[in-house]
Amino acid sequence: MSFLEICIALAFFIVGLSTGAVAWRLIRGPSTADRAIATDMLGLLAICFAALVAAATGARAYLDIAFGIALIGFLAAVSFGGLLERASASPPAQEPGE
Repeated sequence: MSFLEICIALAFFIVGLSTGAVAWRLIRGPSTADRAIATDMLGLLAICFAALVAAATGARAYLDIAFGIALIGFLAAVSFGGLLERASASPPAQEPGE
């Protein structure tokens, strides 16, 4: 085994452990913000996985997949941020006569 293959195998192991930890946070997250961050982190780990597969196989198509996951992850993060902002906004104050 070459040094690169050992590093790729170690990286797969680390990404796998991280995926388990993030999935645990997604399930057990005490707040919606924790779950939103865990979802974003799962997207980042999917990008890492696709890049590692590209490095292991030499197929450049996986880098395109990683780029697509990154774009979708960015849009999801912006959507979650808007959702959390609207959820935390206080309701409009009512006038005393209403």
